[in-house]
Amino acid sequence: DRDVGNSVLVVDVDRNALQEAATALGDAGYLVAQATSFADARQRLVLSKPDLLITAVRLAGFNGLHLVVATRSMLPDTVAVVTHAVVDPALQADAARHHALYLVQPVDWPLFLGVISGAIGARGGRPKGSRPRRWTRKAPADYVVAALGSAVGTIVDLSYGGARLQMNDRVKGRSDAAATLALPDAGIAVHARP
Repeated sequence: DRDVGNSVLVVDVDRNALQEAATALGDAGYLVAQATSFADARQRLVLSKPDLLITAVRLAGFNGLHLVVATRSMLPDTVAVVTHAVVDPALQADAARHHALYLVQPVDWPLFLGVISGAIGARGGRPKGSRPRRWTRKAPADYVVAALGSAVGTIVDLSYGGARLQMNDRVKGRSDAAATLALPDAGIAVHARP
């Protein structure tokens, strides 16, 4: 599946809509990050550089279109989608001017996933940046079992910036919630954030 591994940032102040989007996109193979505010979304855009941005228009005093504009200056090839509760031709025209799709909620997820898959495919591959990593990743010398909450997996690599896991099971709960990361063979348990 060509969408597996593509990253998406979903921004919405409505936590139910946010969770519905995260679940649908995660089930389709996307790596999902979530934000519930404009400021949090700006920070996550800089850190994660997503392939896809889905943002609500109304962000508690801010406008999701401003997030799209900011994204265009940093990541011009990011596929952007603006969602709103009603049809608004002026907002739709603004979204189109900034090369963003405009979507009226509620979302027909199978149709929507097909549309964004085509948009990401049409964009082509994203060139790898030349900026060096702050901390180099190292693969563990041995197979290291890890548990994140109730999901079990292994550590793929780690650095001072964190660890990357390959999970055997789906991680339950909110994808941005803190959880306990346990390394049972080493007797280590720490609080972790995705």
